[in-house]
Amino acid sequence: MAETPSGDHERSTGDSDDLKSKMMGFLDHLEELRVRLLRAFLILVIGTAVCLVFSERLIGFLTRWFEPGRGSLALLYPTEGFVVRLKTALVAGIFLTSPFWFAQVWGFISPGLYRDEKRVVVPVVFTCSGAFLLGAAFGYRILPIAINYFQSLTTPGVEVTWSLGRYIDFSLRLLLAFGLVFELPLIIYAAAQLGIVTPRVLRNYRRHAIIGILVVSAVITPPDIFTQIVLAVPLIALYEAGILTAVLAERKQRRRKAER
Repeated sequence: MAETPSGDHERSTGDSDDLKSKMMGFLDHLEELRVRLLRAFLILVIGTAVCLVFSERLIGFLTRWFEPGRGSLALLYPTEGFVVRLKTALVAGIFLTSPFWFAQVWGFISPGLYRDEKRVVVPVVFTCSGAFLLGAAFGYRILPIAINYFQSLTTPGVEVTWSLGRYIDFSLRLLLAFGLVFELPLIIYAAAQLGIVTPRVLRNYRRHAIIGILVVSAVITPPDIFTQIVLAVPLIALYEAGILTAVLAERKQRRRKAER
């Protein structure tokens, strides 16, 4: 009976050890992801609970433009009031705790970064959170414009009465949509830093990006042309700003290579 050569045996043992180490590394990453997702969930639950205490004030903050004679809001089914408060508290909790779950995201990514790249994690977390909140603030400024536009479309002599639940859904989706799209320049900057995109590629695919922006605006906003355009225009402007951030990232990479 032929014996297995020692070299083949050592090679197979080495391949088995490499496979085990890779599998262990993958499982470690999954475990860390699970822990960080659990932390983010618990933080969000706490933030939502805090905001639920102030949900009545938050709803008043979103409905302040409904003056007497210019329309009214109504609860159309028994549980609508509770659902509205819960949704408002949840979205407010997302904004309140955004620095914490951005920190969890970057904390999960940071082990794969170089030492000099890890130094920017804290500024990046605050920048992402600031952009998210700034986008929501911009959306809040757009909200009364959208309300006036839709109220102007009513038939003369018809009283304007909207569902409070539908209106809150519209308002919260608008705030979240603007909060997310204001992250676009930061995402492009990060992708340029990693060498995934370049300013030249972004310029060459500008038309494709505009079409994609229009599609995304149609998906994440209510089904009407006005809010789609209101979201698409800033998003296109943010894409152009993203090209500028990509230029800055490219220059930074060149400086880093020159220093080496």
